[in-house]
Amino acid sequence: MPAEEQTIVELAYPGEYLSRLGQAETKTCKIRLSRKGQGLLARMYASRGYNMQATLSHDCDLSSLVVQIDGQAQVTISVRMDDGYLAAEEHYPEYIAALRQRGARICEMGKLAMDPGVRSKHVLGAIFHIAWITAFRARRATDLVIEVNPRHAPFYRRMLRFDLLGPERLCERVGAPAVLLHISAEKGRSLINQFGGQPQLSTEERSFYPYFFHPDDEEGLLRRLSVG
Repeated sequence: MPAEEQTIVELAYPGEYLSRLGQAETKTCKIRLSRKGQGLLARMYASRGYNMQATLSHDCDLSSLVVQIDGQAQVTISVRMDDGYLAAEEHYPEYIAALRQRGARICEMGKLAMDPGVRSKHVLGAIFHIAWITAFRARRATDLVIEVNPRHAPFYRRMLRFDLLGPERLCERVGAPAVLLHISAEKGRSLINQFGGQPQLSTEERSFYPYFFHPDDEEGLLRRLSVG
């Protein structure tokens, strides 16, 4: 099976989490390595007035993950390894240079889009954990960065525990303001080890980490990632 069609995991998806449908039925949910999330990405970017020539246009080392629910793309996210070019260095060159100078292996996350009807923390936790495995284990990155609209930064800082790295600047690729966020492999590992696979801890840790897979599940997920 080619990498762009590789299914990483299948989950039961309760229909009540799709708020627009209001149905209490179980749907088929697959998280796949795929490049077929472009339609969702274009739709979500257009709804926000963003330029579709957005982040991560250089695809030479790109892993794109898509959540498909009943065969339809509902969430997409991409991870790329630093190969001498990162989209973030167009606006934050000094911050990327500082990471490189201390020997960091950098991954960049981008092209994130999700249908507003998706509300399941289990599904969102799953795709972000697989993105973490792609970056920190398959690619052996030490650091992960992402440019986000300042309005969305609190979501990433609260739900994924990113830290603010670079100040607000205009991102000309999408024609909107951005800030640069960062999380280290060490911090991500600590949060996964402490909370992963324990949704009962969600009242203590109000992020996606309790909805990540258990750390013991990572080896099997890693084997399924055809990221070369």
